[in-house]
Amino acid sequence: MKILLADAGYQMRGGQWQTLYLAEGLRERGHQVRLLASYGSKLWDLAHQAGLDTRQTGFTTVFGLTRWADVLHVQDASSHTLAALASRIPFLVSRRVAFPVKDNWLSRRKYARAAGYLAVSHYVAKELKRTGIPAEKIRVVHDGVPDVTPAAYAHHLCGLASEDPGKLNPLMQESARLAGLSLRMPAALLESISSGLLFLYLSKMEGLGSAALYAMAAGLPVIASRVGGLPETIDEGFSGILVPNDAPTIAQAILTLAHDRNLQLHFSENARRRYLAHFTDAHMVDNTLAAYRALLPHA
Repeated sequence: MKILLADAGYQMRGGQWQTLYLAEGLRERGHQVRLLASYGSKLWDLAHQAGLDTRQTGFTTVFGLTRWADVLHVQDASSHTLAALASRIPFLVSRRVAFPVKDNWLSRRKYARAAGYLAVSHYVAKELKRTGIPAEKIRVVHDGVPDVTPAAYAHHLCGLASEDPGKLNPLMQESARLAGLSLRMPAALLESISSGLLFLYLSKMEGLGSAALYAMAAGLPVIASRVGGLPETIDEGFSGILVPNDAPTIAQAILTLAHDRNLQLHFSENARRRYLAHFTDAHMVDNTLAAYRALLPHA
């Protein structure tokens, strides 16, 4: 297939990493891939380093290249808007955020234009259905991440520093203080999960939680907020613990794991198994291709 991927995000967040993994995976499977990205963005730079055919995103580019493509798959809100205005072929939209779709005339028109949606979780799929999008136009495709080096055991908590207030870094720090354990929070995810007792991932809302997937790949038990799609990531009581966003409750969950080495090992092994069974980047690429074929019969 000739596949045109579009992601206008300038910062390299979870969605942009998924776009890059998808482009590389599709190319490895023999498909022709062109990537539309914002010039000078981190995604633009990394795609060029990977040898991907990368073009500047924009109305004219979308309008012109959709004559070449069998599939147009947009990855973010800005690219969705561009596709709704400029695409000359049916297009698909990845939906990774869990907040509701805006309920106004313009938004309804924009969402009606897409041929189908790839929801990152069943929770996100339900939010799309609530807006009136037919179930037959939605497929759930979980994010997937590459394998990583197993984490080294250490008696500290690990988390990810973020400027996003929705990631609840202050609550993580307060919970660790109440538990009496140190919390290491570098801004680089791979550094964060390189060693530790468990991965603490607290959020106001989450589509799926790709940072938690990396922690599971590293064999780290995860304590995460019981919000959005995170219950689909963490198999509660099997590979981690889900908590309300309440510091004393989170601290108690931390202590439960910290004081039981057998439970830590049990969760660690199960987290790794769950990652390998459901959340590898290969799973994500294969499930995306299946969604193309289901939602775009001509593909």
